[in-house]
Amino acid sequence: MRAIALVSAALLAAQAHADEPTKAMFLITGLHCPPCTNTVQSSLSRVMGVKSVTVNWNTKNAKVEFDESVLPAERLASAIATTPHMMGAGMRYGGWLALKVPSIKDQASGDKVKETLSKVDGVKSVAIYPAQQSVGVLLAGSGNLTSKQLIVALGKDGIEASSF
Repeated sequence: MRAIALVSAALLAAQAHADEPTKAMFLITGLHCPPCTNTVQSSLSRVMGVKSVTVNWNTKNAKVEFDESVLPAERLASAIATTPHMMGAGMRYGGWLALKVPSIKDQASGDKVKETLSKVDGVKSVAIYPAQQSVGVLLAGSGNLTSKQLIVALGKDGIEASSF
């Protein structure tokens, strides 16, 4: 019963906020120096659907505001991965979508989250971060998976989640 209520709440929230841009955080891999942040930030700011982007060298995070009806999270992750790296063609950036999951207290409590997300088509890998009560999701990059779809999938298993 609780799972149905969570899914219904998630769907209603998604419909109510359909016109609002999605605000998400991506963990950026491959940042080797402070100028790399400018490279990723500049590249993403030119992607259709991105409203704003700020990449932080210290945290290795990108805060992105974007229109998921135009640019699903999976394609945004692909845009991060295809940004030309400052260190040459042999190097790559990567973008892991971060989701807040309050029920993650330790690795064991994150196992259900990891299992649920691993079953979603378009999810390549999942990392659990108990200290931050969050999860990082590496997306395959070739589809149209949205952050909202991931949140709804977790809700169907009775797991509350949100974007950062």
